[in-house]
Amino acid sequence: MDDLYQILGVSKTATAEEIKKAYRDLAFKYHPDRNPGDKTAEEKFKGINAAYSVLGDAAKRAQYDQYGSQQQYAASQQRNYGYGQAGNQQYEDDPFQEWFNNNRSGDQQFGGHRYTYTWNTEPPKAPSRSEAWAMLFQKAALLVAGLFFFRFSWFIIPLGPFLCIAAIINGFLGILKAFHYIIYGNEKNK
Repeated sequence: MDDLYQILGVSKTATAEEIKKAYRDLAFKYHPDRNPGDKTAEEKFKGINAAYSVLGDAAKRAQYDQYGSQQQYAASQQRNYGYGQAGNQQYEDDPFQEWFNNNRSGDQQFGGHRYTYTWNTEPPKAPSRSEAWAMLFQKAALLVAGLFFFRFSWFIIPLGPFLCIAAIINGFLGILKAFHYIIYGNEKNK
């Protein structure tokens, strides 16, 4: 496999703008519409597009800079993860190849965004007094709604009484918690 930097005619230290400019110039020069029937220009155009698809993306470029071509990448994966030859076949047209290989650290990538899941061991902060008053009214409304609909819940749905009892309990405990925050405030978090 040819060096992607050589295909675009830029150095390895080229900026993203330099790579983009080189790609545009070469793509314009070798575009099939400008060179109808020229198979060499068509192949060169495909190579230019493939090189830019890697070097134009910062994450793919960093991976290419680290591992080089697909063959070097396959060899490094076999060394790093101990995969056998059959378990480490590289498919150039496989859309899931990059996603699976880039996400061994527990991250997930969707649409170019990266999400890392972490466990938060910090205790939740107590709400302010104004938030506690809002919580009090909200939980009181939940308690009243649960009590009101309890008598009709037997006729509506089979699980209606259980949902109303859950709403009543949630409202009652929420009211107690809101009173606690109103009286004691944020003393624990100071």
